[in-house]
Amino acid sequence: MTIMTLIKTVTDEQFLFDFRQDVYDKLLDKYGNLTDFKERLESFIASLVIDRNKYNINPYSEPINTGIYLLGKYDSELGIFPNANLALKCSQDKFLAEDLRKQFYRSIQLAQNFEDKLNSSEQDLLSVCPVYSYVKTNIKNSFFKHLLFMQRIAGDQTLGNTKSGFSAEFCQVFKIPSLQEISVKRQFALHQALDRDKQRQLLKIQTVYLFRRLWLKGIKIFSLNQKNIMVSQDPKTNRTRYILIDPVPNYLLPISPIYNTLTFPGC
Repeated sequence: MTIMTLIKTVTDEQFLFDFRQDVYDKLLDKYGNLTDFKERLESFIASLVIDRNKYNINPYSEPINTGIYLLGKYDSELGIFPNANLALKCSQDKFLAEDLRKQFYRSIQLAQNFEDKLNSSEQDLLSVCPVYSYVKTNIKNSFFKHLLFMQRIAGDQTLGNTKSGFSAEFCQVFKIPSLQEISVKRQFALHQALDRDKQRQLLKIQTVYLFRRLWLKGIKIFSLNQKNIMVSQDPKTNRTRYILIDPVPNYLLPISPIYNTLTFPGC
């Protein structure tokens, strides 16, 4: 299955839309055409702009202001997404801002790669955050020029916010050492000596181990770091699962592609 069979692109004078095919099918079932949907969407976006501080769910402060907002909103207006609890990445289209359309396509492609190249045990523990739609607006004076609609992960916790790193089950399945094991490896002594926050450094190194394991399976995610791996706890089984977001390389801080490449040989 090619990526283009999974995506429906629609354009007009006001908008460019990329929909995941099942989301577009739901849109047609609910609205029949784009006209009514666009009216609802404009109202939805307007509420995001007005209450962007209220909806902010970004746990990190950005070292460079690129006009990117990470917002969380429950969808009670549009009604076309598989999960109404949404995370929205919104861009003002400033210089050096992330390419949200590229992120949409990359997320769908990566999910397909996981399905093809990871075994069932690995897929049970690691997945890509579902993306639903990318929207570019050409409406004059729009505050947000680009929007990426994604599923919001319950808890909003990243690997970087944990104290123990990956779970014991995850380490066993992916053959990754624990933080304790990494802390006594000689090849990482300099890494720890140069970083006052040793816990952060251990988490970064553990993430590179995952980067290497995926690389060996033919899955290259240069952007991988402890900040874009979300942690999800299954309330029924108490298993910990990990969900990847932002799978497009970013060469601004923290420069994960360079760190991953330089640390790779020691893992």
